[in-house]
Amino acid sequence: MPWQWLLQDGFFFSLRSFSLAFLLPLLILVVLGRCLPRDPKREKPRLLPPSPPKLPFLGNLHQLSSLPHRSLRDLARKHGPLMLLHLGQVPTLVVSSAEAAREVMKSRDLAFATRPWSKPADTLTYGSRNVSFAPYGDYWRQAKKLAVVHLLNPKKVQSFRRVREEEVALMVDKIAAACSSPPAPVDLDEVFYSFSNGLVSRIVVGSCSDRDERTKLFRELIDEATALISGFRLDDLFPSLAWLVALPGMDCTVKKLFKKLDGLLDQIMEEHERREEDRDGGSESSDFVDVLLSIHRDPASDFSISKNDVKTIMMDMVAAGTDTTYTVLEWAMAELVRNPVAMERARREVREVTGGKPMATEEDTTQMSYLTAVVKEVLRVHPPAPLLLPRESMEDVPGKTRVLINVWAISTDPEWWEEPEEFRPERFLGDPAAADFRGNDFQFIPFG
Repeated sequence: MPWQWLLQDGFFFSLRSFSLAFLLPLLILVVLGRCLPRDPKREKPRLLPPSPPKLPFLGNLHQLSSLPHRSLRDLARKHGPLMLLHLGQVPTLVVSSAEAAREVMKSRDLAFATRPWSKPADTLTYGSRNVSFAPYGDYWRQAKKLAVVHLLNPKKVQSFRRVREEEVALMVDKIAAACSSPPAPVDLDEVFYSFSNGLVSRIVVGSCSDRDERTKLFRELIDEATALISGFRLDDLFPSLAWLVALPGMDCTVKKLFKKLDGLLDQIMEEHERREEDRDGGSESSDFVDVLLSIHRDPASDFSISKNDVKTIMMDMVAAGTDTTYTVLEWAMAELVRNPVAMERARREVREVTGGKPMATEEDTTQMSYLTAVVKEVLRVHPPAPLLLPRESMEDVPGKTRVLINVWAISTDPEWWEEPEEFRPERFLGDPAAADFRGNDFQFIPFG
């Protein structure tokens, strides 16, 4: 997830802090350029979506706040669910309704399937070789297939049950220990992040939660990479000024971080290779990295991947899985605290189903309809990524137009949801299949 560069507060803070002394002469040049006569024969009229008025050079950037999904929702209410903005020099199509999302993600998905190129992301992902940033094509399809088949299919998910139960037990023990005599404050933010990172790291890399110092370092480096990718870069929104970013020394931070990440990923790879030699290939791969390395070593494999590909796919899965899980847990607790009636109903259901057992099982959760409704409502009101990772058009609309799907605006659309910004889990109790969060119902697409 955590690769959703546009939803980060730091991006807009950096942008607003950008030096006016630098922008002013550029604005003057742009205005003068617009005053020059143009050849009408070269101007081809296009039928484009509605667009709010924009400023020279900045475009519509001044209309976005530190909560861009809310600003974009407000603009969409005035200009329509499909509108064209100009973020700096970059045309950006903003999708804010279920119907428009269906058109972009299903009916015309091939026209909007690729991702915009980003220098920090390209550097930190070994040339955009992970699932999140790979351009649309055969490599992206095969890399995504690897993740689905070897990590996300139902049989594989079930095989990780023991890991999930162990990490949940550790989290509960950590909270219980803090609440024992003498009681101490519990930083749930840290507890949830530690749980999410530990769970995903064990499944993908085989590491032992935050008890492993290397896992802590891995987490810190991934957080730093996320901040760099999500931060403001001049060339992302003003391509004509890319030469400034290309000046010597401008990418030092990215290169230093890449060197640290690459060294740590090499260590993880070497450990897995030693483990494979020790067991002589006699046992089934135990984690996702083992699977990727076995494909890398297999000359008969239909899909050839390099060691660098293994590294970046590994990092992608850990980063995306950690942030998604952590964000949902954090918002779920916040909403239950703010809504004591919902909290009490969920607590009562858990106690009734478990019958006094010290720990609920995964089978128990299938009988907890209200708890399931709470999870769905959290995903609706607080999707892990309010704005999905940007896409880029390859046809239909002008080429290189970026596409932002405002998941939050869609999931709070009054056309689909009564009192859309209210936290009401009961809305999901009537028909459990009424809104499927796996991407089949476009009014409810928390994961895209």
